[in-house]
Amino acid sequence: MAFTSDNRPHTMGDLIAITGTVANGDTSADLSAFMSEILMATMTPLAGAAGPVGVHVVGTTVNFTDPGVSAGGRLFALGKR
Repeated sequence: MAFTSDNRPHTMGDLIAITGTVANGDTSADLSAFMSEILMATMTPLAGAAGPVGVHVVGTTVNFTDPGVSAGGRLFALGKR
């Protein structure tokens, strides 16, 4: 798993927004170091013609379909700190 978070997460009260990149071939990202509960997450391939991406949250892990492009994908998650 090669999730790389951006340097500065955004906070709004008890909410936190995490953004970052995932490598091609990855299918999950563990966000337990950033949040206690994930309220919403999405992942978008960065370039090329990728297929549809499915996202499923389990606890503090975001499971998603392999981005399918060499550039990887961009992850966005909103949750409670």
